[in-house]
Amino acid sequence: MNVVNPEAIGLFGLIITVWVFGLEQLGFGLDKETDHAKLGRNLANIALWFGGVAQLFTALCMYLFDLGLPTDIRIYLGTIFATYGLFWVVVAMHFYNPGDKKIYAHMFLGIFFITAVFSYKAILLGKIWPLATVLLLINVLTILLPFAWYKQNAFLTKICGATNVAIGLCALPLLFKSLGV
Repeated sequence: MNVVNPEAIGLFGLIITVWVFGLEQLGFGLDKETDHAKLGRNLANIALWFGGVAQLFTALCMYLFDLGLPTDIRIYLGTIFATYGLFWVVVAMHFYNPGDKKIYAHMFLGIFFITAVFSYKAILLGKIWPLATVLLLINVLTILLPFAWYKQNAFLTKICGATNVAIGLCALPLLFKSLGV
């Protein structure tokens, strides 16, 4: 059976989501007239569909289909996509129905630790650029975001925005490779 590599759709979803969130955090397109309720719903939709569903679909395909990759690599990559797909679903749910930010801070801490494991494995595999770089940037983001949320610190929010944009830029080589470019 010839199965298409699903990484491209997951990477596309990741890149679009982090760029949209990053540009919003950097303040692009926002002004005094911005309807923040609509903005929140729009961010939720992007997080759910591009960040969540696209990456969960990729994970499912990686788990179910022989893509010509060793099983341990398929499980590793599938788990990465599933982790961030679920992360974005939770982020979307927060924008639809905000909850206690302390709980989200705990989630970010958990994501930080699992991303550290993913990063370590990427380094062991010799995938420092771009995979480990993307994962390490996600680690930076997951440590900074709770502080930006709790203190409503504009400077930290801008750093988070720049980090999101950097994640997307560093993930582009992975996308190009998955597309055969």
